[in-house]
Amino acid sequence: MEWETRMAGKRSGERNHPSDRSGGRRSPCVSVAGMLALLLAPCAAFGAQVLSIEGTGLATSNYAVQLSEGDALEAGRIIRTNSFATCTLGWAGSPDKIVVEPSSNAELVGENPIRFRLAAGKIRFTGKDVEVATPQSTMTSKQAGSYSIFLKQGKEVMEVLTGEAAVTVGAKKEQYGLHGGEELTIGADGSAKKGPIAAPNEAK
Repeated sequence: MEWETRMAGKRSGERNHPSDRSGGRRSPCVSVAGMLALLLAPCAAFGAQVLSIEGTGLATSNYAVQLSEGDALEAGRIIRTNSFATCTLGWAGSPDKIVVEPSSNAELVGENPIRFRLAAGKIRFTGKDVEVATPQSTMTSKQAGSYSIFLKQGKEVMEVLTGEAAVTVGAKKEQYGLHGGEELTIGADGSAKKGPIAAPNEAK
């Protein structure tokens, strides 16, 4: 009779509690903040960082914020150096480096692949598939090597010390290939001249 009473209670509309079906275990819950932290962690680990600032001058970024060694930089950040500062950027786990020389203005446009825009001064870099755009051209490294670009008095000079690079010039997108020891000089009128890298004391 007692057993029949319990069964009647079940038949009269009683429901099992969810914990009865799961054995009292609850599903793990991950917060939104936790998920975002997991997603953003790789970006922080592999993003651009200021490796060093050499000289007695300053390197600044957007809104004149002073940069310091160890600062992380994301796409859209601008690196400005005064006459007495050289700023070197790098990426964790990568040998690639970008050196922004004194009196320069460069913007980090993207990181996969590495892309910069040079508005003034000089930039040196190493690595493959690094792209640097200037007012008149775009240079892309095709091999892991050593490269430099500088702007002076309306001219642009692309140098390949070691490695191989492709340069696209002007609205007509003229193509030039450069190998180790070669440079391309682009005049203010858009004309381009390819030749061996000039000695430091020669006029560019």
